[in-house]
Amino acid sequence: MDGVIADTAAFHEKAWLTFCKKHKVAITSKLFRDQLFGRSNRETLRILFSRDLPVNEYLEYVNEKENLFRQLANAELLPLPGLVSFLKEARNAGFAIAVASSAPMNNIVFILEKTATGKFFEYITSADEITHSKPDPEIFLKTAAKLKYPPSGCLVFEDSFAGVDAGNSAGMKVIGVTTTHSSAELKATVFNIRNFNEINIDKLCSLFESKMK
Repeated sequence: MDGVIADTAAFHEKAWLTFCKKHKVAITSKLFRDQLFGRSNRETLRILFSRDLPVNEYLEYVNEKENLFRQLANAELLPLPGLVSFLKEARNAGFAIAVASSAPMNNIVFILEKTATGKFFEYITSADEITHSKPDPEIFLKTAAKLKYPPSGCLVFEDSFAGVDAGNSAGMKVIGVTTTHSSAELKATVFNIRNFNEINIDKLCSLFESKMK
């Protein structure tokens, strides 16, 4: 979702930098984009604080950071160019579509409402449903099970290093979206796109031996 449905990296980055400054935790933009973006909040906080946080402390920090994110993104959040038309085309072609995001459910609801894209997705898998964060493939495997497709019949759109690794580990094909990293940086994908004006259903179907129905 983040970086694929909407280009949210700058909002998340600013929210994390603000959060870390307040709590005197060292972080840089490069560290955030290369090592943290795409991971769950639990894994991100574990890395930042070098320890597992008690539940109460974890929830307090997550609420603080995500409130910052939503405040920053509230007035400026837009779907990626071409996304709405692409989703309409995919649904009309019979594709089953789901969101598999490391974000908490309240952020997913926020972004889907702001971009008016929620109606296109049959299922949502959030960070609240998984034990292991990306780059572990758990979130993609759970989502494939909801869709009743084998992993080999699934296609992932991802913008983060952790997400690309997770999709490949799940045995799925991965298309990179270059909102967070450049095409040269985003490797191990079948190809990369800047936005959804660069992709169509015929091109997707060509990635598989037979069309998904």
